[in-house]
Amino acid sequence: MRERGTMHQDGGMTTRADTPLVVGFLYPPPPQVDVDRFLARVGPTPRPIEVVRGFYFEDHGLRTTKATERDPSALRPLEPELTPEVAGVLARSEVLLTLDVPCDLPSLAPKLRWIQAVGAGTNQFDMDALGKMGVRLTSSAGVGAPPIAEFVIGRILEVWKDIRALEELQRTRRWEFTQGRLLMGSTIGIVGLGAIGSEIAKRARAFGMHVLATRRSFRPGMTADNVDELFGPGPDGLGELLRRCDVVVLSAPATAETTDLIGTPELHAMKPGAVLVNVARGPLVDEGALIAALHDGRLGAAILDVTRTEPLPSDDPLWDAPRLYLSPHCSTSQDGYNDRLLDLYADNLVKYLANEPLKNLVTG
Repeated sequence: MRERGTMHQDGGMTTRADTPLVVGFLYPPPPQVDVDRFLARVGPTPRPIEVVRGFYFEDHGLRTTKATERDPSALRPLEPELTPEVAGVLARSEVLLTLDVPCDLPSLAPKLRWIQAVGAGTNQFDMDALGKMGVRLTSSAGVGAPPIAEFVIGRILEVWKDIRALEELQRTRRWEFTQGRLLMGSTIGIVGLGAIGSEIAKRARAFGMHVLATRRSFRPGMTADNVDELFGPGPDGLGELLRRCDVVVLSAPATAETTDLIGTPELHAMKPGAVLVNVARGPLVDEGALIAALHDGRLGAAILDVTRTEPLPSDDPLWDAPRLYLSPHCSTSQDGYNDRLLDLYADNLVKYLANEPLKNLVTG
């Protein structure tokens, strides 16, 4: 504990040791935030902590719009009304846990120095504006990995065990023998061996699957837990994985390099009858090429929890594509999510106070 009244650096800003660190929560909603548990996880701190709470939430469509539209005059009419409570949290917070922020953040939050985002995706935040404010941004990558991995395995089982056919037999009261496919001994490829990909690999290995994966940081000789063969992210590694796998799972981040990562050439490189799974981001897949591959029968099935346009319009051709297993970006689960999220926030807060590198740093 530093002596009261001394000066030190916190997050790049010189402060007195007796100056309270105002820690803001704008999401999850206040009843879901166990402040006592959070503070216990943080432990003793060199500055007193004051917690302020509110609730600010933008609909999914606006969040998607903000990924490309940065003009405040276009965004303001779409944002929810800023309550006095939320305005107060923004005005006072030095650090903030949130899913969304108003486009007028620079004027609303003059003391802000760090945002801990609630989700793994952070495209809704204006990186340029945060940079000018001197605000660091960290993501929650890995917090949703276990439920997403379970979802992937569950969907693969649904496809290979032909659960839809069994449900139709029950619905029509027909007793007809049908069999599914065995996961054990098949090959799964994971494109993007981050937190989500690693959890998928762990579960696939438990089913006796042969696991291939690509990793952005790959170097020759590198290995990974629960992975039989590891490749780099380039065309050679991806091509080898696509050629050999019965299931290909996309769990890589959305970047300029991964946009349209899977298009017509890649779909034709996959094994006939293979299954494509996307739990990453919609832009990784050329959806027109995917629909064509499903219609011509080359692709066995596609499992999409994400699409290029979200929410997906009701007249989008994806809805009617054959053997497409579609879900509305819901592969994660609330079970334990908030506890894991608050643990990450607490751990990063300790790092922030100690001037140590923050986990999952996106910018700043």
